[in-house]
Amino acid sequence: MKKHLLSAGLVLLFSFLSFTTLAFAQDAEIVATLQRLEGPVQVVQAKEKQTVKGRNGLLLKSGDTVVTAKSARATIVFRDGSEIRLFPNTNFLVEAKEQKGGERFFQMNMFMKMGSFWGNFVKQRQTANVGTPTATIGIKGTTMRVTERDSKAKVALTEGLIEVKNDRSSVDVVPGKRLTEFTSTDDVTKKLTDIPYRLDLKTEKKALSFDGGQPEEVFLNVQLVEIKTGSAVTRPGRVYLRSNYDKIKYPTDIDLDKRGFARMSIQVQPPEASDGDLNGNVYVWAVLDMEEADDTSEGRTLIKIPVPEGKERVKVDAKTGSGKQVR
Repeated sequence: MKKHLLSAGLVLLFSFLSFTTLAFAQDAEIVATLQRLEGPVQVVQAKEKQTVKGRNGLLLKSGDTVVTAKSARATIVFRDGSEIRLFPNTNFLVEAKEQKGGERFFQMNMFMKMGSFWGNFVKQRQTANVGTPTATIGIKGTTMRVTERDSKAKVALTEGLIEVKNDRSSVDVVPGKRLTEFTSTDDVTKKLTDIPYRLDLKTEKKALSFDGGQPEEVFLNVQLVEIKTGSAVTRPGRVYLRSNYDKIKYPTDIDLDKRGFARMSIQVQPPEASDGDLNGNVYVWAVLDMEEADDTSEGRTLIKIPVPEGKERVKVDAKTGSGKQVR
């Protein structure tokens, strides 16, 4: 009898240890990468219980905290393609879990103790929530900004849908709207207003051919404008470029001049077979790379690239909306 009890106990013990080890391994799973750093950035590693210097390519695990110093910036790129740009003096906790199965699915629960970020969250491949001391934000495939300073928050949305809750009320925010500064006890429904400005981004070359398999230089123009009138806004600022195409080299510093204008060039590398999923459509976004920009939407432009040979692409019927694989 004692022998059976001992055996059963050992089975339960090993089962518990196996479950604990598995759960810990899942919690410690690598979920993102640190990229495009500017200035001093630190990462507080949850598993290792140590603080390390941030660097381009540093792998982030669930539970890690990224801290940007004064004048520092950093980009967090998640495994599902979602991207967060952290601005100076930000403390951001990364918590994400990948659910594997027929399709990869991410569940993100992030917390910003203080600071500001701009984020683009991939549609239909994740559920995400961002918490701050002031509010909780439910994200549904979204491009947004969040700021948290001195127990007050600001939120702006340019794509998707979010729900913002504080201790008193909640409100759905749609594209083109923002919540001006609010506390945890303010009525957020009374803080909703329009985003007045946007970055107008244009390309001087709309289609690339990559003759001889060589990279191509593309010049871009960006102008800060008023959304309602389209008139130029004379205000300087920093600009951050991003794309759905990972073979682009960006300039290190982009600044709007006093006219709110900037011209810059990017270097685009030729596509590979794995890039066929883009169907030849490369989008570039221009984002104000600064905290004081919740009044400005990002700009976007399209560059056409050749679809790699041997890669199937999707052709969409304009009338029915259905797609089929073609070569």
